[in-house]
Amino acid sequence: METLQPIITAVYFVLGGILLFLSYTIIRDNPGHRTNRITGMMLFFAALGPIFLAFGAIVKPTASAAAPFEDSLLYNVFYVWELFFPSFLLFSWVFPADRLSHIKRRRLRYLIFFPHLFHLLLVLVFRNPEKVLNLLEFESGEGFIALILEPISYLMKWVVLGFSLLLSSEKALFSFINLIYLGMAIYNIIRGKSLVKDQRLRTQSNVIIWGILIAVGMYTASFLIPGLFSIDLSPDLQTAATVLLLFVGGGSISWSIIRHRFLDVRVIFRQSLVYTITSGILVGLYILVFGQADKLITRLFGAQTNIVNIAFIVLALILYQPIMTRLDNLIQKFFIRSRTDYRNVLEQLSRSLISIFDPEQVRAMIEKTLKSTLFIERIYFVLFDDTLQEYVLLASEDFPGRIILNRDDIFLGAIGQRAAPITIDQLEAFRQGSALAYEMEKRRGHLLLPLKDADHLLGFLALTKKASGYQYNAEDITMLGVISNQLVTVLTNARLYADSLEKQRLDEEMVMARQIQLDLLPKNPPRSKSFDLHAYSKPSRIIGGDFYDFIPMDNGAFAMVIADASGKGMPAALLVAQIQAMLRSEVGNENDLSRILFNVNRYVAESTSAEKYATLFYGEFSPLTREFRYANAGHNYPILMRADGSHQFLEKGGMLIGAFSGAKYQMDTVRLAENDLLLFYTDGVTEAQNESDEEFGERRILDFLVRERHLGPVELIDGILEEIRQFDHTDPPRDDTTLIVLKVKNGASG
Repeated sequence: METLQPIITAVYFVLGGILLFLSYTIIRDNPGHRTNRITGMMLFFAALGPIFLAFGAIVKPTASAAAPFEDSLLYNVFYVWELFFPSFLLFSWVFPADRLSHIKRRRLRYLIFFPHLFHLLLVLVFRNPEKVLNLLEFESGEGFIALILEPISYLMKWVVLGFSLLLSSEKALFSFINLIYLGMAIYNIIRGKSLVKDQRLRTQSNVIIWGILIAVGMYTASFLIPGLFSIDLSPDLQTAATVLLLFVGGGSISWSIIRHRFLDVRVIFRQSLVYTITSGILVGLYILVFGQADKLITRLFGAQTNIVNIAFIVLALILYQPIMTRLDNLIQKFFIRSRTDYRNVLEQLSRSLISIFDPEQVRAMIEKTLKSTLFIERIYFVLFDDTLQEYVLLASEDFPGRIILNRDDIFLGAIGQRAAPITIDQLEAFRQGSALAYEMEKRRGHLLLPLKDADHLLGFLALTKKASGYQYNAEDITMLGVISNQLVTVLTNARLYADSLEKQRLDEEMVMARQIQLDLLPKNPPRSKSFDLHAYSKPSRIIGGDFYDFIPMDNGAFAMVIADASGKGMPAALLVAQIQAMLRSEVGNENDLSRILFNVNRYVAESTSAEKYATLFYGEFSPLTREFRYANAGHNYPILMRADGSHQFLEKGGMLIGAFSGAKYQMDTVRLAENDLLLFYTDGVTEAQNESDEEFGERRILDFLVRERHLGPVELIDGILEEIRQFDHTDPPRDDTTLIVLKVKNGASG
């Protein structure tokens, strides 16, 4: 073991230094918090143990036989570290649950330090009673002073003798006292753990509790029980146990701070701790390697080792920084870059949120992240609802119902004026008479995160206090500010995505409606040797307000209708579908023409609002007699073009369909001759406009029909459409366009 003594000494220094740095890190991070101060004090006294052992190993070989090291003041100062035991008992009262605040006379807790302070006084002052007795000797004499000093000296000698007797059994006595302290502390920690309800805090505490319990158990087995029962254990075994328990105890606290953010220690101090641990590990490895290398070099080179040793030291210095950097990065990767590292949290959150467009999933992700990172008990969302056009306090686990808020709430307005996270206490002036402030108070809201884009308040997040009892620090506020900005972007994107999905859904429905509308149009017009009939219809949108129909009647006759509903899109399409169904029903009832339009008009006027109406032209054609009976309900006048080039407008009829409930309609009859034609159209034809806002008009239609009246229905429609395209280059057209051409053929009728 003597050959390993330098290595053991170095390990003691390294482990003690790490414990000291742990103490410094915890206290410096939050000196105002009692748990931090008590934990730091406990670790400070725990660090003194290995540090004094290391100093003792260095000083002892230089002590003379006349003045043994065990009798020196430095050796007895070692007992200062035993203040760890009352500090540990004090720690057990505040961790994992703080029960110290419930004690009425909390200052009495410091009485637990009295036995160990007495022990320290005992070993420092009365370790060598002969010296103390010599100091109490004085020459006897006469007088008042001698009269007083003699009994005092006599009494003090008995006190010293009593302390001397106590020193003979102090090891067993204070082993027993320390064992009692450890037992009480372990009981308090286990009982305190049962009081922790938050699962995240229980997970955080488990590492420390088990690490401390294992370390305490090893110390009890290796030192307290042997000291209590005067059992001689091997020094080598005790040394190994000391190193191991320091690793376990200090390592559990270090792990919990770095990995689980024990005591809410900030990232900057956790990084410093990692750097210190990295340095300690590297220094320990350096000492170990150097010691073994020195022995090997001595065996190989004998007395010529100085130059080789210097070369080894230079090489170690050169390699120190690269190895240090790699080791530090490795430890950072496995420990710091966890769910408690804000940079890593924000990176992971950003990567997750970028692919989420469902607001519910966004909420769940934010809530999970904040609860696991900051140990927040509850998170409440107040978001603007596009459907309601109001702010809504969304449901949560403890408050299942959502609440619609008043947009003029003064507390909500005050939040909208803030751009950064703010506590509810800072808005105290706006809480009076506010329903929202009352709800926040009921939910124990503490910190508010406004969600604002460039112009509007999208809502806010209300966070309760941390389950750990710690306040939100600057790092927390910075991270929450970044998350709130990300949430604004995500909510905006989610809204846009929802709008796009809604638009896509509507587009799909419109396409389906268009297909239904096309299915309602006649697949093929009536056919006969005595006439040709052709129709064309194109909506300006996916679906339109124009429609036409051919309805078969008795004796080979058929009814034909062309109509144009007010407006465009779905409302117009629904109206014309309704009119078409009514017309087919009326024709099937064999009503006369005037009665058909009267009934259809009444149904539409009574079942729709005043702004819903349609222009309609209805006619019945008999191929046998070539008679065409009709009534025009406010529609564009169809054109009867005679074979000789003369023309006639079919005007007879009445009011728009749906305008007035009791409107009546007049009918008229025209007879067609060979090569006569009828052109029916909607206002999409006549109202087409060129760049000068000039309308296509009826005149151009008439000129075309006079010029091209010899063509068949298909060629006539194609020609008119080409004329319109040359006149109006708008594509798609501004309005629905429908054309029907009926032309009587040469030869016999029928």
